[in-house]
Amino acid sequence: MAMASTALVSRVWVDPVPPNGPVPRLTQRIIELLRVEKGDVVVDLHSRDVQSPEALPEGIRPRIQRLPLSPFSERVAFLLSISGVRVVQMSTLTFGRFPMRYEQVVLRDGFSHFKGSLRRLLAAVLSQLDPAGRVLIVDSAPSPDAPLFAEGLRRWNRKHRSPAVIAELMREAGFSVQVETVECFRRVSAAKCYTWVESRDWPILESFGEAELQRGVCELRARYGAQPMVDFTSRFDLVLGTKPEAMAS
Repeated sequence: MAMASTALVSRVWVDPVPPNGPVPRLTQRIIELLRVEKGDVVVDLHSRDVQSPEALPEGIRPRIQRLPLSPFSERVAFLLSISGVRVVQMSTLTFGRFPMRYEQVVLRDGFSHFKGSLRRLLAAVLSQLDPAGRVLIVDSAPSPDAPLFAEGLRRWNRKHRSPAVIAELMREAGFSVQVETVECFRRVSAAKCYTWVESRDWPILESFGEAELQRGVCELRARYGAQPMVDFTSRFDLVLGTKPEAMAS
């Protein structure tokens, strides 16, 4: 029977003006949990639906599909790549079509964008995972002090799947599970917060129209007023799945 470990919380302080916010620290933790080394291949399994290669005319089928990713996801993939890890992006539509075993699989943005059966997806991942392989689900999580307008934060809380729910789905699929939360304490300029909203830096903001975002920015400007800097916490849920036989060995 698959077992779940006790949830852990990792806390790190992010410098006031880091080049990519908390993402470098998060990327390092992803590398540690997946136990990848330079030159290893990580399948970057993404939930966004894209056109199947078989549906494209012969001769123009891409070797690797280009997926519409959130800015957060793009930064994670970029930092994994420059760390020496070979990242292969793959959509859930094509994952099961390759008759091979995978050693490391990462799913970013959690389950918020999946439209199909999560149990079917997890069963497919488990069946194609190497006996010693690892699959890591990474999702940005809402925090009460996030510099978001009220409706944005409400919608994020409503749509966010808790790591406990994801862990239970993975246990039902046959995984042994470890849950961890990474919290990054941050201090950024208020102007940067406005830019994040305008550029839809959080995945949840993709569900808002342009007029709604502008009203949200106005709400934030009223909230922070002349305050030059904003302190808040970035939170990330990480759910690691392994095969039970790997835990027993």
